[in-house]
Amino acid sequence: MNSRRNFLTLNYNKNTSQSGNNPDLLIYVFQRGAADGLNLVVPYTDTNYYANRPTLAIPAPGSGDGSAIDLDGFFGINPDLAALLPIYHAQDLAMIHACGSQDSTHSHFKTQAFVDRGTIDSSFDSGWLARYANSYSNETESAFKSVAMNTAIPASLSGASSVVALSSIEGFDIIAPESESDLISYHLLDLFSSNESLGRAAISTFAAVDIIKEINIGDYPIENDAQYPNSQFGNKLKDLAILIKSDIGIDTASVDIGGWDTHDSQANTLSQLAQDYANSMAAFYYDMGDRMANISVVTLTEFGRRLSENGSGGTDHGKGNVAFIMGGGVNGGQVYRDWPGLSSNDLVGPGDLAPTTDYRTVLAELLDKRLFFNDYETVFPGFEVPDYLNLFQAKN
Repeated sequence: MNSRRNFLTLNYNKNTSQSGNNPDLLIYVFQRGAADGLNLVVPYTDTNYYANRPTLAIPAPGSGDGSAIDLDGFFGINPDLAALLPIYHAQDLAMIHACGSQDSTHSHFKTQAFVDRGTIDSSFDSGWLARYANSYSNETESAFKSVAMNTAIPASLSGASSVVALSSIEGFDIIAPESESDLISYHLLDLFSSNESLGRAAISTFAAVDIIKEINIGDYPIENDAQYPNSQFGNKLKDLAILIKSDIGIDTASVDIGGWDTHDSQANTLSQLAQDYANSMAAFYYDMGDRMANISVVTLTEFGRRLSENGSGGTDHGKGNVAFIMGGGVNGGQVYRDWPGLSSNDLVGPGDLAPTTDYRTVLAELLDKRLFFNDYETVFPGFEVPDYLNLFQAKN
């Protein structure tokens, strides 16, 4: 990242720029596969970290090439996440370590479902983000009220009254000869009209196709010298930025970045993923410019990795992890933690970092302070929200 872009952090005054009673645009990023938080935000002062990872540990700050970059005297950031450092120092980025869920199955499927649903009660088939979005739905809302930058609607947005899934702007259309697309659309709408829920979904989808056709991508260039990686995640965020700039009515968005299940060959895999994640997030931040004053991005993963490295150059399923929050309303420049320690007596399960902050505590404070929403029983049924961590500034 060049020096000019390092200083292109937002030029708004964090204490005065918040617009009244307009909730933030909420972006939910999911690192699917269970990212290794211990190697992303490194507890380099805890000697147990190095004792248990003789080949995979990120060297302490000042140890030469590949060493962690100090954040606060206790944690260092993986050098592959260096693109996030200017945002951290601008106090628009923070991390919450030893963050996680109450699920202890070590199952990707079960824990992802739990995190996306916002509850361990499997009778809920809707997602927490969908329940939030539905809480203020109306008949005149945009077809793009909730957007999933994906080929399918993720579980977090399952059950949303208005949601569109698209993997890219250019590929979002009826795949048919142009001369036949209108007729095909008519017959599809007629086919779905007999089922009320399918009918609403079809109408919303076709409305979304029409809206996308009206967007001229050239009218929304990348701003502030932002440089998106040519990766799936980078392109998803680049397209999401265009949709946001076009003012088509997005309130919530979901973006996945997969591949974090590093049972073997972790060093290379994690390095590539971390660079892609950090460079894409930084590009989105700079591209959004002053708009970041009213955007909140939260990044979660289903669980962490075990403290001890395995015999295949990787790490197995763990529990506690690190969450990232980014935006103009973040009390950033900090790593929030109730650190449990990494000694054998401190670990849980087969050797996992103990989660001391429930991920819903982070989301609950975000919803309350940045989106004016505190009906927690609707969004996180059965969860009693503890005291906030002061992660976010309250909007007026």
